[in-house]
Amino acid sequence: DTVFLKTSSITARSFSFIEFFIPGVIGMTVMTSAVFGTILDENEYKQKGIIRKLSTTPITRSEWILSTMIYQLFLAAISTLLILVVGYIVFGAVLLINIYLPVLVVATAFAFSGLGMLLGRLAKDAQSGVALANVITFPMMFLSGSFFPMEQMPGFLQSFAKVLPLYYVNTGMRESM
Repeated sequence: DTVFLKTSSITARSFSFIEFFIPGVIGMTVMTSAVFGTILDENEYKQKGIIRKLSTTPITRSEWILSTMIYQLFLAAISTLLILVVGYIVFGAVLLINIYLPVLVVATAFAFSGLGMLLGRLAKDAQSGVALANVITFPMMFLSGSFFPMEQMPGFLQSFAKVLPLYYVNTGMRESM
């Protein structure tokens, strides 16, 4: 008997750049909108005295925090849906959507809105809050593989990128799609 070896790819099909790009854009969009949205809202509420007035209402701090996070989740869901629709209609991207995508969007929106709330507590006003958010989010956008494959970066930057939370969001989004 003769044994034959047949070489085949372990991936079902090859992916286009737009199919690589869309999950990174979703992760980046959810991160930036959650961080900047919570920082700007919190600083606006501080300046207008709304937070002080809220302390006199029956709403608890945990309810206020949860409502802010749910609002950011709502915005993240809308932006994710829009990115997926535009990617499909305009660019013809064929992405496999499964249960992990909504789970990742929820976790990302909650994590980064929490980060935004923490940064908002450190900021004295809206301008310093935006500057602080830029210091955190801008490096993550470019070092976490949102726009190009991590393999194209030098080794020391790849090691640094694996410390950033957006790296894991982008990896999870790509693996789920």
